[in-house]
Amino acid sequence: MICVLGFYKRKPGLTHEEFCSHWKNVHAKLAMETPEIAKYIRKYVQHRLHPTDVFPGVESAGYDGMSEVWVDTIDDFRAMAMEPKFQELMAPDEEKFIDLAAKRIMMVDDPQIIR
Repeated sequence: MICVLGFYKRKPGLTHEEFCSHWKNVHAKLAMETPEIAKYIRKYVQHRLHPTDVFPGVESAGYDGMSEVWVDTIDDFRAMAMEPKFQELMAPDEEKFIDLAAKRIMMVDDPQIIR
């Protein structure tokens, strides 16, 4: 299992609330309601982060949100990203609300859930 972590800042001109609303109500629905994309996703989690909400003594990273996209393999993630519907729907939608220059992605191989 692979967990792809994404870190996002809102596009200049958008409020944090506008960013979060679009991400939840438009972007997530595109991912989860488009069969050609959703078939790769085992788990999708959005964490809406307010850039000014920080733990005392810790500097904010300045992101508006973080996501977890769980897929079976790295090849599945690559296939999803190359899927024509992904290119047609998801990539252009990101341009509407994400500061793409500030977007960061990390992949975690075999994440461990400790309870």
